[in-house]
This record gives sequence, structure tokens and C-alpha cells, in this order.
Amino acid sequence: MGDRFDMRGAHFEGSAVGHQASVNHYTSGPAAPVEDLLEALARVRPDIIAAAPAADRAEVQAEVGKIEEELKKEEPRGKVVRKRWETVTTLIGDLSAPLTKITELVLKLFG
Repeated sequence: MGDRFDMRGAHFEGSAVGHQASVNHYTSGPAAPVEDLLEALARVRPDIIAAAPAADRAEVQAEVGKIEEELKKEEPRGKVVRKRWETVTTLIGDLSAPLTKITELVLKLFG
């Protein structure tokens, strides 16, 4: 309890028979999907900001910027991306198809 492991994208092969086992684990993050999310976000950024109520546009714009910054990090923190996207979607309310696609990508990458 307390230790958590993110095994998304992990690959295991080989077998362990007997009382000894060797484990080699090579990880590579979901770089391509993160790039897909960044590209999709850049494409619909103007739509996201325009969809926000006038009083909330500055906050939505700032949150989208922070999401982009997080996604550009070597190891983006999924929890941060999810929370900021929740803020954006809460402020906007009704989501159009492009914004729904962003939500799907965020959930696919960061659960």
C-alpha cells in the first residue's frame, strides 16, 4: 500500500521457472500520444477560448497555456493535466466535438 506503479505501455516477455528470476524492464513514455494531444490542443485553442464565457476567458486561456507547458515537459504529470482540463471544461460548460476529442485524448493518456 502506498507504492504505485504506472504500467501503461509496459511490455513483458520471457518466463521465470524455478527459484530464480531475472527481470529487465525498459520503459518508454507515450511520446507520440502526448504529441497528438499537443497538436490537437493547438488546433482548437481558439475555439476553446471562444467557447468560454467572457468573464472566464482569461482563466481558460491561462489553464490551456499551463496544460501545454505541462505536456512539453519530459515527463508530464497526468494528474496536473487532468485537473487543469477539468477546470477548462467546467468553465466552458457545453463541449463541442473538438473539445470532446481533447477530453478523450486526456483520458486516454492520463486516465
